[in-house]
Amino acid sequence: MPQAINTDYIDHTGIVMSVNPNANSVTVKIDDCGDCGDCPAGKICEATGQTENTVTIVTPHACSYKRGDIVTVRGTEQMHRKAIMYATVLPSIALIIVMVIVYLLTFNQLAAALSGIAVTIIFYVVLWACRNKIAHEFSFSITGNPERITNN
Repeated sequence: MPQAINTDYIDHTGIVMSVNPNANSVTVKIDDCGDCGDCPAGKICEATGQTENTVTIVTPHACSYKRGDIVTVRGTEQMHRKAIMYATVLPSIALIIVMVIVYLLTFNQLAAALSGIAVTIIFYVVLWACRNKIAHEFSFSITGNPERITNN
């Protein structure tokens, strides 16, 4: 099922991988391959080379889901924009600023390029190190009722 895009939210179809009723959480595997359709960030997601993502969703209804259920996972458009900002816009701005400053100080293109690469690597390392602190900004929800797969 293709991803639904609205101005307020983005829906993905996923499969429940595990349920933890004690923590009120459901782990869902989202297969994004080919579902990006009209999504403006679709090409960015494809560039990672990952066709599957796993998200853990906190929900008070965790016990109503079972492994293998097909569910609709919803994220907000604002969350989507924030992810694009963290993943592409901010590191690009940092790269350009550092390259320009280093070039203006040294007039050395190699030093400017290496500095730009270094600041980009540092940015992603810091982003990875802060992943637990910013995780609350990216909370998903499950909408609708699960579709159960029955084996006959």
